[in-house]
Amino acid sequence: MSDHTEVLAQFREGSAALASALSGASAEETAFIPGPGKWTIRQLARHVADTEIVVGMRLRQIVAEDSPTLIPFDQEKWAEHLGYETADVAASLAVFQTLRNDLVRVLEALPAEAFRRPGVHPERGTKSLLEWMQLFARHVFTHADQIGGIRQAFSAQSAGS
Repeated sequence: MSDHTEVLAQFREGSAALASALSGASAEETAFIPGPGKWTIRQLARHVADTEIVVGMRLRQIVAEDSPTLIPFDQEKWAEHLGYETADVAASLAVFQTLRNDLVRVLEALPAEAFRRPGVHPERGTKSLLEWMQLFARHVFTHADQIGGIRQAFSAQSAGS
């Protein structure tokens, strides 16, 4: 298992990674549909922001409660019913950064032993706070990379037009 300070650093860096991926994106880029059934940058940015609401709740539960059950959510239904297709990318980024930065402050204040506390997810099983942090840190970087790929596809399509 990685040292919690390394994971905290990666977790903290998610904010900059998402900001970098979105930097300078035009309205046309953020609305570009990269393929059938694929999400736009707008949808991805809102998904990351909304997931951070869940992340904050889950990690706080693990810290404060004994082996809490972490409730799943249906990301497709959230996207369908919470206006992801018209979401403002800058607002989504601001929400994510505010939530992530606040959560980082909470996590940085914890003693080392807190990172071993378990949280139980009905679909993903039991993982320690540290393991959940690793998962959610990677989540942001995965979507930042995905946004970069969509921006490349948009550029390629625009150049070919």
